[in-house]
Amino acid sequence: MKIRIFLFLLLLGNVLSAQELRATVKVLSPEVQATNKDIFQALETSLDNFLNGNSWTDYKYADEERIECSFILTVKSLNGNKFDATLQVQYSRPIYGSKYSSPVLNILDKDVVFSYRENEPIDFQQNSYTTNLSSILAFYAYTIIGADRTTFKANGGDAEFAIAQSIVTTAQSGGGASGWKSFDGTKNRFWIADQLNSPVFEPVKECWYLYHRQGLDLMYKVENHEQALSTMSTSLQKLQEPNQKRPNSWLLNIFFDAKHGEIVNVFSTASSLGIDTKNLQSTLENIDQTHSSEYANLGAKK
Repeated sequence: MKIRIFLFLLLLGNVLSAQELRATVKVLSPEVQATNKDIFQALETSLDNFLNGNSWTDYKYADEERIECSFILTVKSLNGNKFDATLQVQYSRPIYGSKYSSPVLNILDKDVVFSYRENEPIDFQQNSYTTNLSSILAFYAYTIIGADRTTFKANGGDAEFAIAQSIVTTAQSGGGASGWKSFDGTKNRFWIADQLNSPVFEPVKECWYLYHRQGLDLMYKVENHEQALSTMSTSLQKLQEPNQKRPNSWLLNIFFDAKHGEIVNVFSTASSLGIDTKNLQSTLENIDQTHSSEYANLGAKK
């Protein structure tokens, strides 16, 4: 009996110590005329092992709780062992009582330059700079985990966002690669970390929580739809404040790049439930001007 209990506890410990991420990783090289294409498959394997093989936090995740996300690295050029690429990072959150996953992050990083040799291990130390590649991957790993935790608990991902910001600071004094400094542009890793850790953008994190946990997660019951949509509308209205203080911010761009289609779909039947979407439509058209035309008929479906 003691042996059985020990084996059960050992198995339980293994189940609950699973890594946080379940990342789908792809390395594409449509424009690279390389004689040895094996390097790209080796890189893909290394990225997969790094993202999915590491335990990024002290939290215990059951296998079914691991965070679904994707990393698509598109190599633009290869010179020796130096890669110039873009990285598409996407994360969607499962919604309670459904098979639907709600898009939360959709980030295109256009400034990914790094060195890599075939089958070279990717190492990362949180408090020291190792390589630009490991810093970039770790930065997005912590950003994804932080965003996921924020959608389940108010300010639940603040610790991970702080680590992401420390990676930015460390990388600034590391190899000199771009994408880590404020003057590298307005849409880079510096600004993601800066805004996720700024009091000005607290309403964005509050919106993430209310929209998902107090909104979408309640919609598995039809009788909850009206209250859920009302809460989601209120949460989106909160984005006016950071937009007024920091218009056209990168974090709000990221939010709506992921969310605009879903918002239109979710609120398509709002009018039939007696929910006034006029104010919400006006707010969204003002904040998210890139997709403003898509909000024109918000809530019009009967």
